[in-house]
Amino acid sequence: MPAPSMIERGAKAAVVAVVAAAAYMLFESQWIDLREEDLLVPGLPLELSGLTVLHISDVHAAQPGLNLWTLRKVVRWAGPRRPDLVFLTGDIIDGGLGFDVCARLLSQLRPRLGMFAVSGNHEYGLSKNPFSCMRRRYPDRTPAGVTCLRDKCVVLEVPDRDATLVLCGADYITRGYGLINDASVGNRGFPVLITHRPPSERDPLLKKFPLVFAGHTHGGQIRFPTPWGLVGLHRDAVPYTEGAHIMRDSLVVISRGVGCTFLPFRLCCRPEAALFRLVALDGGQ
Repeated sequence: MPAPSMIERGAKAAVVAVVAAAAYMLFESQWIDLREEDLLVPGLPLELSGLTVLHISDVHAAQPGLNLWTLRKVVRWAGPRRPDLVFLTGDIIDGGLGFDVCARLLSQLRPRLGMFAVSGNHEYGLSKNPFSCMRRRYPDRTPAGVTCLRDKCVVLEVPDRDATLVLCGADYITRGYGLINDASVGNRGFPVLITHRPPSERDPLLKKFPLVFAGHTHGGQIRFPTPWGLVGLHRDAVPYTEGAHIMRDSLVVISRGVGCTFLPFRLCCRPEAALFRLVALDGGQ
């Protein structure tokens, strides 16, 4: 038998490399970063310091599969920690087949002050309020299951702290236009915004909200090392794709998300869910 040619050996090596890379990226998509972290918030009243927020984004629950397995890990980890609030910053649902499983998992979280969501681009076509039926299917959830905020705000009294938080949600289609002229947002308590797409530096909402939680970017999902740092495929023309950043005096927190889209792959970009403990910066001044 003739020895394999250099081309044949190269082709086999390439196939092995591709399979190995795919296997690793599949593994990383399930290697979720679950962490507790102090979040220093400018302007946060001292009375709200210590409040805990579980931030979940971009589950992309389309059908029973890997994304829901990852969400299950989040729920098992976060449930015993009993967060005060749960924020779902969009693209939680990505199709009807995974809705029931996703709803059951989320219903196991028992946040003291409630669970609040905004719609993302993937789920917007399913319903203008895709979380509303969770309240019908799981009536034992208190308070009120998942509340979807579409350019609306809720005033949350924190009974043991004698403090008030005004939580607003920016609709994905309007980008929060309905909140821009709401003069009462900052007058009723400390304002917090949840939104799917991270704001730009010029976003007028940054003037109204000193604390913003967002998702959408997946952190890039697949990122390649370059001389300029990690460069991701999923950027969507936003200034940052992950982490906490000061933008025009506002603290913007962007999640890499729980799930994946298109292919169940991640590279140099682990999925994440974080339990933040809000900490007043400079003593709440």
